[in-house]
Amino acid sequence: MSKMSGRDTSCDLVLGDPTVSRFHARIELAADGLVSIVDMDSRNGVFLKRNDAWIRIKRVTLCIDDHVRFGEHDVPLEKLTAVFGRRSNAKLGARHFSLRHGVKDARSFADMFDSEPVLRKPKRNPVTGKIEEDRL
Repeated sequence: MSKMSGRDTSCDLVLGDPTVSRFHARIELAADGLVSIVDMDSRNGVFLKRNDAWIRIKRVTLCIDDHVRFGEHDVPLEKLTAVFGRRSNAKLGARHFSLRHGVKDARSFADMFDSEPVLRKPKRNPVTGKIEEDRL
């Protein structure tokens, strides 16, 4: 199931900020209940703050303690999950912790949890400057 967010009044989550595109992002609900955000090639982007760093994202599954910004508009996680209604199974992923003790500690910490994709900085095309999606 997916919902739209943006300035347009037909969106499921209407955001009245001039830095938000008419159709800014799609909010998706997976079968397991996890909520994801997909940038709809918006002009001012979708940003995620995780582990004390802001990055521009193309697609991300939301986790506890994440912060999301559409353009320059902060959007609370509660608003993003609420678009699916109270009876939905919408939930956030496990909390991400900042690891500051090197690769050895990071691997041992990661082994304790399920193997999920790691959040990576998106690649930019050197010619066009656009963000490229990973093809797995």
